Amino acid sequence: MIPASMSRGLPRLRFDSPEDEHQFDKGSQASRLRYFLISGWVSLLIFNGFLVVDWLVSPDVFALGVLVRLMIFTSFGIATMLMAWLYRPVVLALPSGFAEGMVVMTGVLAALSVAVVLSSPAMRDSHWAVHYHGGFVPVIMYGTVVQRLRFRHAAIFAGIVLLIHWACMATGPREADAPVVPMLLFVVSVAMYTLIINFRLEYEERQQFLRHQRGKVLLAQLDHSRIELEKASRCDPLTGVANRRAFDHAMQDAWANAVAQGTPLSLLLVDVDHFKAYNDHYGHPAGDACLVQVADAVQRCLRRPGDLVARYGGEEFIAVLNRAPLAQALAAAERVREAIEALDLPHEAPITYGRVTASIGVATLLPAECQTSAERLIALADEALYQAKNRGRNRVWPAPAPTAPSSDPPLSNESAAPC
Repeated sequence: MIPASMSRGLPRLRFDSPEDEHQFDKGSQASRLRYFLISGWVSLLIFNGFLVVDWLVSPDVFALGVLVRLMIFTSFGIATMLMAWLYRPVVLALPSGFAEGMVVMTGVLAALSVAVVLSSPAMRDSHWAVHYHGGFVPVIMYGTVVQRLRFRHAAIFAGIVLLIHWACMATGPREADAPVVPMLLFVVSVAMYTLIINFRLEYEERQQFLRHQRGKVLLAQLDHSRIELEKASRCDPLTGVANRRAFDHAMQDAWANAVAQGTPLSLLLVDVDHFKAYNDHYGHPAGDACLVQVADAVQRCLRRPGDLVARYGGEEFIAVLNRAPLAQALAAAERVREAIEALDLPHEAPITYGRVTASIGVATLLPAECQTSAERLIALADEALYQAKNRGRNRVWPAPAPTAPSSDPPLSNESAAPC
């Protein structure tokens, strides 16, 4: 299934599917936590670098700045990041909003640190007091651009920082001709611009997630189609059993395994008796239905792991029996013959038994002892099938056929055909 698109409402930045939203949050949670921690250390250094500004604006507030920035905020920030790093599995197991909330909290504390310095009596006599409000700008940028909070958290964070800024502007000391309005507009405009950037960054991240997910789905569908095509290329479209191509590959593999393991390899060649007469009498659709039932009967009788049933020709089926001596192969062939006869499909041509039957040739070789190839085994099975048909059909015959004109061969014969 292709992932859903994002909701059309601009402020929402959400996917239509809750499952997509969950995967997006969980999939990026580990990388975002790592990014939060790395950028948090860098931001902590930059934040404390503003002690130089404290000294330049009013040396009298420098001691307060050291206390607030270094002793209080930095200690809290280091403790928070160390806890998040040491207990990463716990943090990642929590909802994604927990890490976002930690970043919001540290940013708000940074804004409060600026507010504490602004509210100090030492700022009352400084003509730089209103300009010190510019310290809220890097705090806002910390949450919206540097840490890249999710937009909804970034908007909440920026709003809190702006409220702190406005409260300090309304209650803090300043000169009568201080540029209050320009400073207010400056901080607000920075907040708005950075929120726009934040929105765009999250939007692009979500689009990239959608492209990635769609790519994964399309690759999975392509892989599934390739597998189905490969199966179709090795499957007889009428009967559902393996086709001649699949048999050729399986036969070569079975021969190689039999050579390596020193085990016997047997073939059953099954031919529906008088099938041309059946087609002529009942028509091709009925003939196709007959072949489907015969193929199903053969498969039901040969279910050992590693055995293969394939359609060898028009009305011929062939079965590969791994690690099967001749007696076992003959017994399996007899089960197949009886199962086909038990279908009780009418066959009213005069030369038949009154129902559909099959002749089966069986051949067994020990490939490890034969200086020959798989084609020799196929030829022996074909010769055995010829003998079965020549002796009246509806019977099983092994290769080589006995010279005596007897009836069906004994099923206890353990010998394999000569190489």
